[in-house]
Amino acid sequence: MKTIRLVTVTALAAALLIAAGAPEEEVVDTDHLIVANFDETQSMDPHAVEDTASHWINNQIYDGLVRRTDDMGVEPALAESWEFIDDRTVEFYLREGVKFHNGDEFTAHDVKFTYQRLLDEDANFVGASRLAMVDAENIEVVDDYTVRIPTDEPFAAILTYLAHSSSFIISESAVEEYGDEFYANPVGTGPFQLLDWDRGSAVHLERFDDHWRGPAEVERLSFRAIPEGSSRTIELETGGVHVAQQIPETDLQRIDDNDNTVLHSYEALRLEYIVFNTQKAPFDDERVRRAISYAIDTEEIAEVAFGASGSPAQGVMNSSIWAFNPDVYMYDQDLDRARELLEEAGYGDGFEMTMAIDDNDERRTVAEILGSQFRDLGIDMSIEVYEWGAYLSMTAAGEHDMAQLAWLASTGDPHHALHPNYYSGNIGAANRSHTVVEELDELLERGVNEPDEAEREAIYREAQELIAEYAPIIPMVDDVESVGVRREVTNFNPSPSGYHLFGKVGIEN
Repeated sequence: MKTIRLVTVTALAAALLIAAGAPEEEVVDTDHLIVANFDETQSMDPHAVEDTASHWINNQIYDGLVRRTDDMGVEPALAESWEFIDDRTVEFYLREGVKFHNGDEFTAHDVKFTYQRLLDEDANFVGASRLAMVDAENIEVVDDYTVRIPTDEPFAAILTYLAHSSSFIISESAVEEYGDEFYANPVGTGPFQLLDWDRGSAVHLERFDDHWRGPAEVERLSFRAIPEGSSRTIELETGGVHVAQQIPETDLQRIDDNDNTVLHSYEALRLEYIVFNTQKAPFDDERVRRAISYAIDTEEIAEVAFGASGSPAQGVMNSSIWAFNPDVYMYDQDLDRARELLEEAGYGDGFEMTMAIDDNDERRTVAEILGSQFRDLGIDMSIEVYEWGAYLSMTAAGEHDMAQLAWLASTGDPHHALHPNYYSGNIGAANRSHTVVEELDELLERGVNEPDEAEREAIYREAQELIAEYAPIIPMVDDVESVGVRREVTNFNPSPSGYHLFGKVGIEN
């Protein structure tokens, strides 16, 4: 694919008018929406994606059988309806006449192929854990527009997980055509299709006119990778982008006061946290993890590093998710108790350690605060900064001492908030604390199997208590997400999931 030049026709037209002596007047390109993403995409294969920046792009390219509503319910998408045949089988009745970007018709065969590929143990896709309960081998194509999906055990959260980006339906013929290069040649049924990928710079999409919901409002949609927060703000203010995700806390007032921009702030479903590598000394000792938890002033971290972009965490998952346990023990700063625990563990004189972060302003600030707070305990902390892709690989492999991460439970279900991060079978994927606790594994398995909601809530509340006791993480803040939008942008509706959709978003002249 050739590289797109980001010099627009409208800019050229404006120059010609000026040269001809016409009065200068701002001309707005209403056909090209530009979004500032907070990092570059790692992959456009929904099965392989493990980061929010990539999921956001894939939400424009693909559809799932169902999708989340603004209030985090579930509504039809590629499936017009469904019914539970029994407590382990769901039958989906598919939408007819849907086209993939390559012109192929979407059928039940693509659904079966998608989930069997996702759950292929040899492929080891990071998204597989979300649908691990699905009995992929026995998915049944009843006819071209009816598919029956069985599960190994009752799967209470199946619809919310089928709405997740990892469950998007892909084209079987495209995967056969591109093989290992499918991640760079995505083919879905979404409102936009890939036009060009400038590696390390931007992903450019174009409107898919045959989308089953009708064509998108704009002809082109570009996601520019702008990791540095203040740079995203400047690009938004100057009109270099129309939408900017994750506006830094220090810039919120500027965006709100600017007549040319609109600030959207909302409570996200994301928890920001510090993660220990529980399999690596000295953090393989629970007493050390608890000592560090007691050493930290999380109130100071929340105020200084996040400010209006977050509120102090109240537990081990985001407090907006149902089944949140408000009674989970939080480690208030207690340096005397921290010293006692370190002495018991044989580290009374302190130790040296490394805090790994990606290139993120808030995380750098947190690391600097931690370094200061740890000195009172004789802990010498160095900071290592990684490029995003390397950071994900390094923490998945368990090469870190401590790191900073965030988890967006975009389905709104407690299973999604806890199981990926703490179930031992997810080590190497989302379980970057490398937690292995048999009792916790059993609770998380029971929680997703239990059909009764009240029982599920009790199970997940108990699981949160166990996690707090084991202390694989230190919760910092519940995110308040802020998105800046140019005034000329129309019909932008932020989603609590963080994956904002652009099919109906336009630009006024």
